[in-house]
Amino acid sequence: MALDTNRFLNSLRSAVSWEEARRGVHLLLSDLTDQISNGFKQAGIQPTGKVQPPAPIESMNVVANNGTVHVVLTHNAPVSKGIRYFVAASANDPSFGQPGTTHIFDLGASRSLFTSLPGKDGSGTNINWYFKSFPQVPGSDPAEHTNFGTKYVPTPVVVGGSAQFTPLPSTGSGTAKPDGSQSSAGLGTVLQRPAPGPKRQLTTV
Repeated sequence: MALDTNRFLNSLRSAVSWEEARRGVHLLLSDLTDQISNGFKQAGIQPTGKVQPPAPIESMNVVANNGTVHVVLTHNAPVSKGIRYFVAASANDPSFGQPGTTHIFDLGASRSLFTSLPGKDGSGTNINWYFKSFPQVPGSDPAEHTNFGTKYVPTPVVVGGSAQFTPLPSTGSGTAKPDGSQSSAGLGTVLQRPAPGPKRQLTTV
């Protein structure tokens, strides 16, 4: 219900004692605090600091055929409205750490992804794709990621199909570095990321 400030202001004008006015102010501030807190909660943020990240995804399943990939996430933990899910697909890099090799899919509220990926690079060599996933809400850091495979050793997936090209370098997602080196950032871990500055030129003497 929307905050009816006019009702409270009218009650203050008609108050015949300081005690009545104090009660009116108390009710107004309590109602305002409740509604602001509810708004922050629904938005997945808080006025200071960061919200606790969601619990990690329990498991992810990946199947692929003829270049089409289907990913399904299992996440049975308690969640709040506004949660978003991310899937990272890495070409030939099980560490997900090499800049530009990991491509981020923002699933929004969905826990299922259908997409197409090339089975071979430009030279005709099979691409081993590696997958991980994590949830995040707008005011939190990303949750701990979950690999397709074991916790420390992701399972390679050869997607097959006739598509043959070398993927362009990824530029990441959210407020992560624009070189694609932060593969588990999702929306980001910082509120604002400044634009990259000009590279310094070394002078010789």
